[in-house]
Amino acid sequence: MSENQPISWRSIVYGTPVISRDNEPVGRVHEVLGDDADDIFHGLRVALAGRHRDVMVSVDEVASMGPDAVQVALTRSDIEALQTYDEEATYHLASVGWLRKHLGWEKDSRSDEEPG
Repeated sequence: MSENQPISWRSIVYGTPVISRDNEPVGRVHEVLGDDADDIFHGLRVALAGRHRDVMVSVDEVASMGPDAVQVALTRSDIEALQTYDEEATYHLASVGWLRKHLGWEKDSRSDEEPG
């Protein structure tokens, strides 16, 4: 497979390098965030290089995904300015394969219920 060959979000492997818009390595994929059941890709949890924190890069900021790297549409400084990833904001949907895990957001169905 060519290094420029695009891949599906389901094919991203943990540890894949993440490259900024200004072509600088900024970290590695820590988790793929998505909903397996509905085939919805939300974004990536990225472990920042040289830092002890992770950030979330939304699907809107993912420019391309290949087997050798994920390119994002953010500069290095944009990525470093992102808020620290909040583990409590997600729940585990499933483990797909042994190299990646897909996560997603669940709407609290209780908030839609009529009172009384």
